[in-house]
Amino acid sequence: MVILPVGSSYGKKVMSCINHLTFSIPSGRTLESPLQIRLHQASTKDENQGENETNTGFIMWPSAVMLSHYLSNNPHVLRGDDTPDGDVMELGSGCGLAGLTAAALMQNDGSTSDDKVVFTDYNRAVLENLKRNIELNDFVVQHEVLALDWFDQQPLEDSSDPVEKEANTWVDMDGTSHGQFRLIIGADLLVCTNDAELVAATIYRALMEGGRALILGPSSNRRFGLATFPDACREKGMTVTVDENILDANRTSGFDTERSRQKLMNGLELGGYNQRANSLGHDFTVFTIDKPITTTSYGLG
Repeated sequence: MVILPVGSSYGKKVMSCINHLTFSIPSGRTLESPLQIRLHQASTKDENQGENETNTGFIMWPSAVMLSHYLSNNPHVLRGDDTPDGDVMELGSGCGLAGLTAAALMQNDGSTSDDKVVFTDYNRAVLENLKRNIELNDFVVQHEVLALDWFDQQPLEDSSDPVEKEANTWVDMDGTSHGQFRLIIGADLLVCTNDAELVAATIYRALMEGGRALILGPSSNRRFGLATFPDACREKGMTVTVDENILDANRTSGFDTERSRQKLMNGLELGGYNQRANSLGHDFTVFTIDKPITTTSYGLG
């Protein structure tokens, strides 16, 4: 069983009516030179992969809009002030809004110009649409699009080699191992009951020690997997901070002007967050996950 985000019918409506979207993301909590992120929603679905659960990457979701604004309001996250040097991954990119926002913000900042943004998803049609969306946006930050399946990142329980059993690398869907990231971002990843363990294991494999992951989704009562996700991360030895009701926090203190707040709401509506959801107080939760530094580290340098 799948619980879709607020207003569960909106996905099909948006998908069938609007394929080209432009999001205006205020930069640095102001309206001066806001980021313009252009997106194309895939016009086809994978008919072999179900109606809802596995076609989620073809359309926009409101959590991606909220995560993009969160990154804009917290530039230190992308600068990596509290993390080692390294690259940035968007996990479960879908249309790629959060990753594209990260790339644009990193380019504007200039201090992370050598860092790469890696976009990931597992559906091949979604990956092709991701490449198209990257081409629609003008940025020079290094980037890559890779196929990643969460089921491929699980520990090898039958291995006697401790490095292989809990490998500090992750593999793409072609079986190629890759190095880890200083920052992982992701929106609307947790849909089914087993997603909590799958996403936690994937983050553990792909996140370098001292690195941080930001995972944003709807309120915990809106989706399976959200309530158990923090414990799934802690079982891997990572620390988790949970911030709830961040939309309400942004209404009161997150932006400088009413126009800024309205831009956020306009973007959320483009992502399917409707007035009914707003009136019912449906909100968002962000999970901040840190991977502690240990005395021994394995990985691809």
